[in-house]
Order: sequence, then structure tokens, then C-alpha cells
Amino acid sequence: MIRIHNALDTATLAYSSTSGAAQQDETINQHAFDQQPDEISPKLDEPGGARPAHSIASGGVADVVNQQPDLKLVVISNRVAPFDPSKPQTGGLAAALEPVVQRSGAVWVGSSDNRGDGTERPLPLVETGAGFVARLDLPAADYPGYYRGFSNSTLWPALHSLPERMSGSDDYDSYQRTNGFIARAVFDVRDRDAFWVHDYHLIPLGANLHDLARPIRESAAFGPD
Repeated sequence: MIRIHNALDTATLAYSSTSGAAQQDETINQHAFDQQPDEISPKLDEPGGARPAHSIASGGVADVVNQQPDLKLVVISNRVAPFDPSKPQTGGLAAALEPVVQRSGAVWVGSSDNRGDGTERPLPLVETGAGFVARLDLPAADYPGYYRGFSNSTLWPALHSLPERMSGSDDYDSYQRTNGFIARAVFDVRDRDAFWVHDYHLIPLGANLHDLARPIRESAAFGPD
């Protein structure tokens, strides 16, 4: 537990250095939001996008793993790097985490480019170096509301100080159901030390994982009958 707290403290210090870059990047994102919602490039706010703020913050992720080499980490983000040497590494998170995962044995989970029918399956872990990557086929029925609806049309403007641009969408349920789907999938690797969740697309994920673990905690507290 001390090791986890030390890791998170290091990450907090690393992320605190990003405020200047984030303010500089705000102008770019505000201009992007002036486009129609369906025309906004998802790369602006995803790990695959080249954003200075993410580039600096992601260096802190590598620092944490390097300083805690025995930390069994699970990183969860909206998207994951391609792990394909024929494709360029674009964006700070991808550039920082891809080699870290391959060297450290971390697990990196994110959505795939495919949509599924909502059937829950074991986490599809694929080896990459010493680590693993898992790409989830998020449910097609909820994906539009989760991604373009609540995440990008409600949370995105709210978190960029643009409340007047927030939509009054009814997509919150899709957002919650998708986060629940992801939580149940990554719960397969609950034996690891820590989950590190990125992206406003996944705000409820920590609470969902906590709820999934409650029966296990209660069983351990009371012991066998």
C-alpha cells in the first residue's frame, strides 16, 4: 500500500508541471469545438492526439514505473497505442507508455476500433514485450451516447470552461453503462497493485471498480463461516 501511495504522489507532482502547457493548448481545443460536434477530431482529446499537456504528464507515468519497478500497474485510457512499428507514435500518452508497458510488464487497456454486442468476455490480453495490451469492443448500442454524446458534448465543454457549449443530451445512461462494461472487463486483473485511469471518458470507472470489489472486501473482513 505504501508503494502505491508513493507512486501516486510522484504522479501528482509530475502532473502539476502541466498547467502552463494545458493553458496554451486550451486555445486549440476551443477552436476545435467551434466546429460541428461530429467534425471535431477525436485526436485532440485522445491518447493518439499530439497534445503538449499530455506529453509532459505522460512522462510522469514513465517516471513512476521506473521508480517502482515491481509495481504491477494497470493503465486504462480511452484508446491505446497501436504497438505497430510500421505506424508512428502520435501523442504524449502513446509515446510515453508504449515502451514502458513493453519493458515493465504493465497492462494497458482501452477501446478498440470495433464495436461489440455487449457480450462480456474475459479481458483479451495480448503480450507485447514484458507487458500486455487489451482492446475492448465497446457495446455498439451505447457507444454513440457514451463517446460523442455525453463525453464529447457534455463533459468536454464542461472541463474546458465552456458551459454554454454543453448539450442537454440524454446520454448519461449510455456513459454509465459503458463505464460499467469496462470496469467488469478490467476486474479480471484485480490482483495487480493499482489501476491508473486516464481520460474524462472514464470518470465513473474508479467507483465502479470499488463497487465490484466490495463483496470481496466484506468476505475477507468477516472471514469464513
